[in-house]
Amino acid sequence: MTTVKLEEELHSNTRRTRITYRGLVDGRVAAIKCYRKPLFGLVHWIRALRRGKKIRRVGGPVPPIVFAGWLASERCFGYGTAFLEGYRPLRAVLLGESSRVRQVEIIRLLGITIADLHRRGIEQPDGNLTNFLMGESDTICMVDEDDVRIYSRMLPLGVAVSNLANVAARLPDEDLVESLLMAYLDVAFVGKGSEWDDGAFWAGVKGWRATLEAKRASRNIRPRQFD
Repeated sequence: MTTVKLEEELHSNTRRTRITYRGLVDGRVAAIKCYRKPLFGLVHWIRALRRGKKIRRVGGPVPPIVFAGWLASERCFGYGTAFLEGYRPLRAVLLGESSRVRQVEIIRLLGITIADLHRRGIEQPDGNLTNFLMGESDTICMVDEDDVRIYSRMLPLGVAVSNLANVAARLPDEDLVESLLMAYLDVAFVGKGSEWDDGAFWAGVKGWRATLEAKRASRNIRPRQFD
């Protein structure tokens, strides 16, 4: 029988229906997400498990699954992955970086990572920068797997444009958005007969920013950099 112990809360959604903890799975350090509320939790837990397996089959940048099951002590469905020591949310990394040059380097790494995700048919529809973790060796991994969508081939161009714009909308100025875009296009594969639509991308950035601002206002959340 697997032994699971929760030790420290790391992150929670606003409604606290999904809470991520640092904990132990049979003595191994793990990041364990608890899906609370019986029906809600079950639906999202099943989705995370199914999508998590698909992400790993196509080589997505995610840690291995170490636990999936009911946590009776917490009355929640648990989904645990190996804990990535030394990794921090990309938002925290960027906020803590005083060098503009280094910030641009990190944003370019993110652009390259997203291009690789799209090539593999992976879409992280929540562009929040806390859904990407960065390690000391400049490796970027992805979390929050239950929201991820998997396609049978590379992302359709329209989806890719909108998804990159979603992430770009979290950046505080246009120069950083341009850095993200250029890094993405340097390595992105665009299918034959398709062309990247700059106009749609920049319109998407504007639209996503408006959506994010409205969402923050409805929840009384102050504007913040690198959302």
